[in-house]
Amino acid sequence: MALRFVHCSDIHLLDLEGVGVHRFLNKRLTGGVNLALGRRKAHSPHLFDAIIDRARALKADRLVVTGDVTNLALEAEFELVRRKFGEAGLPVTVIPGNHDAYTKGSVRNRRFEQYLNAFMEGERQAGHDYPFVQRFGGVALIGLSTAIATLPLYATGRLGGGQLARLDAILKELGEEGVARVVLIHHPVVEGVAKARHDLLDLDAFGEVIRRRGAELILHGHEHIHLEGELPGPDDAAVVHGIASGTALSQKPGRNGAFSLYTVAPEGIHRAHYIWDGDEFVAGQESTH
Repeated sequence: MALRFVHCSDIHLLDLEGVGVHRFLNKRLTGGVNLALGRRKAHSPHLFDAIIDRARALKADRLVVTGDVTNLALEAEFELVRRKFGEAGLPVTVIPGNHDAYTKGSVRNRRFEQYLNAFMEGERQAGHDYPFVQRFGGVALIGLSTAIATLPLYATGRLGGGQLARLDAILKELGEEGVARVVLIHHPVVEGVAKARHDLLDLDAFGEVIRRRGAELILHGHEHIHLEGELPGPDDAAVVHGIASGTALSQKPGRNGAFSLYTVAPEGIHRAHYIWDGDEFVAGQESTH
């Protein structure tokens, strides 16, 4: 049986109600300046509402969001995201991005997991949040976290040796079962794609796991641009798709607000891409793998 889901990323929902100035006496100072200088006007939460509406109209089984659901990893933002997901009218799967681990405090308090754990339910190794596996017949979503707290002006990510070892074992097991494996990760995994200080620090190690175990599809966000690539696998190459921010108001090609509708089965993958034209999401490129 196929899994039909909508993928979006980097929705950056903002809520600063009740947030005191003292909460900006850390990395949020640069983030707040960034918001004031343009990011806040470059995104609209109404586009995320439009994505949810289209996902329901397209009869998607699930909404998949690959991180950066917040701007500053504040409680009010996570509360807003949790409410939006809960009211979506269809199941949601989410993983964290670097903005969801914006400060050391948010990571130490496991703020993302505390607020959004209900949307990451699945199989996982005891004592570890990631990877988690959600099975849907012959399809599995595998959720990873590259979210780490970084210095100002840095947006790097890391999986870590433990998570990579668990991913290796999961991909091996699911591959032997003939399951279509969809890996969800926030940072780009193809070399040369990420901007300076935005990269996945253990990109080579991740690539080696895929080379050894394989995957059918890898989805990411982070760079706010439409990207297509692949990584070598033991037999066939793993398809890699990066997507622009779901709430971006930009009209630059490849950077328009976007989402994709996937139909995934062990037999193959079909994608229909939708972009924001300034008034609505319109159907764009389709592809089959």
